[in-house]
Amino acid sequence: MNITTTAADAVLQDLVDCLLAEDFFGSAPLQLVEAAQWRAQQRQAPSFGELGAEPRIWEWCCEPQEQRFIVVALRPGITQQWEKVPGTPVLARQDDNWTRLSPQDFMALVFKGTAERHQGNEKGLALFQEVLGISVRQTALSLAHRVDHEGLLEQDNADFFLTMEQWASLRDRPYHPLAKAKQGLSDAEYQQYQAEFARPLALNWVAVAASLLQCGEGVADPRRACPARYLLPEALQASLRQEMQARGIAVSHVALPVHPWQFDHVLQAQLGGAFARGDCQRLTFNEGQFFATSSLRSLTPCFASVDYLKLPMAIHSLGASRYLPAVKMINGGLSEALLRQALGKDERLRQALHLCDEGKWWAFMPADATLFDEAPRHLAAMVRSYPAELLEDADCRLLPMAALGTLLPGSDRHFFDDWLRYRQLPAQVPAVLTLFRELCHSFFEINLRMFRLGMLGEVHGQNAVLVWRAGRAQGLLLRDHDSLRIFVPWLERHGMADPRYRLKQGHANTLYHECPEDLLFWLQTLAIQVNFRAIIDTLAQVYSLPVASLWATLREVLDELIETIEFADDARVMLKRQLFEAKHWPQKLLLTPMIARAGGPGSMPFGKGQVVNPFHRLNREA
Repeated sequence: MNITTTAADAVLQDLVDCLLAEDFFGSAPLQLVEAAQWRAQQRQAPSFGELGAEPRIWEWCCEPQEQRFIVVALRPGITQQWEKVPGTPVLARQDDNWTRLSPQDFMALVFKGTAERHQGNEKGLALFQEVLGISVRQTALSLAHRVDHEGLLEQDNADFFLTMEQWASLRDRPYHPLAKAKQGLSDAEYQQYQAEFARPLALNWVAVAASLLQCGEGVADPRRACPARYLLPEALQASLRQEMQARGIAVSHVALPVHPWQFDHVLQAQLGGAFARGDCQRLTFNEGQFFATSSLRSLTPCFASVDYLKLPMAIHSLGASRYLPAVKMINGGLSEALLRQALGKDERLRQALHLCDEGKWWAFMPADATLFDEAPRHLAAMVRSYPAELLEDADCRLLPMAALGTLLPGSDRHFFDDWLRYRQLPAQVPAVLTLFRELCHSFFEINLRMFRLGMLGEVHGQNAVLVWRAGRAQGLLLRDHDSLRIFVPWLERHGMADPRYRLKQGHANTLYHECPEDLLFWLQTLAIQVNFRAIIDTLAQVYSLPVASLWATLREVLDELIETIEFADDARVMLKRQLFEAKHWPQKLLLTPMIARAGGPGSMPFGKGQVVNPFHRLNREA
């Protein structure tokens, strides 16, 4: 099987599962037939291959007048009621004519079958198909590449961290069929800038009038505390200063780094007037080698340093443009201050929760601009400082949790291999479950203790970084603080106050929550349904484990933590009800809001739905 076919199959699996989970075909029960019965009725049908246990065949009429059906092999799932049997094709049937569908062909038929729902939104449907094609093509490019994963624990902390960022980037957001699509990048640019390809890049630099910069609290004087001080060795800083002096702007302007893609494709269109006036000037300096991390626009330093870089890059990913507005960084500073207060409220958090310093940032802000204007958010920079005590500890390794939920192409390699060897444990089921239990305990103890205080971080696998020290899951490192979610009454209950985030009037926000159940939504969705589900599925495949045994382990750990952490009685009752007793869990809708919005500015399209409670499904599995 070639790489393009493998990529299309992977995208199609996520696409079918996601549409089923979002009730895209309606809320009525699916019309299913046992596989053996269906085979007896459809003897001319192509083979689905190995179907495993409890398969059902689902036929959905997408064109009633033409009597055309989509045919999919399904099995019971844990996180959703039915899911596509992995490795099976999706077929179209019209009389005795059968066609194997690509992701785009499948969606073309789906859109025909749901045409009434999408009247007037031709743009949204066309954009979805375009991004779906990009996702397949760019997934294939990534699958064709091999991340160098040899001797992981022999690497120093910075090299290990970068390798695992590259590993994590291979899948991006799990279970999202459009996750790999970086709309705006050519294939050559994708291979140059995407983290897994490990290609160094030189940044461009733009001199910005210091009087037109808004800065974070970590920048007392932008002329002295400039980005180059943190990102370049002294010799390259001197070269940059020399050009600024030669232009006569060393005192009046500050040099900001710019991603080369942004430099070439965006600056003139968004900020041409500022360049014409001399408020901004393109510099010729572009020395130093940086590497992309799993978030693409966050980059390593080009020399040994704890200071990494985050930049705007106005590609579209997951339905959102990746700009870097000052208001996001202001809110991030407010969140970071709140998180640091939380460390003083809980001894375990003080020991195990680690935070990046995100207070050093610079954003172009013309005199007549507001925090919510489009153009200025395309020229900004943040220096994210990782805790030196972690990066400089020889026994410590930092590991984006997304890497634990990502299979390497054509390999059964997993970080648990190294972890088992370090602990001198056999690569067998009991030992794998031991490490998984330790991982669950460390991660969810930290998150539940934060929840008790009225807050939850952005704990999907990209932003949640496992702190691994001497063979133990020691703690969690958080980055991207601008998405800290809060419930103010519980903050106040523990002596903290509303941080008063800057929000655009009349627009929905995902930071404030009206009740603790709404805050818990993020633990159920980002932490469990995305982050830990991916880890569970990957461990099950690599080590031939029953998926249900891993989910059962997670449930046991959650139950134990809810009992032992110092929750108020009402909070403990609510947690048990929502996590274990409720028939349904909430889910974060992915595709329906993206189609409805049909592009445009803003963050990732967002909606709420519901799915089965995975812990109820364990009883069925047992």
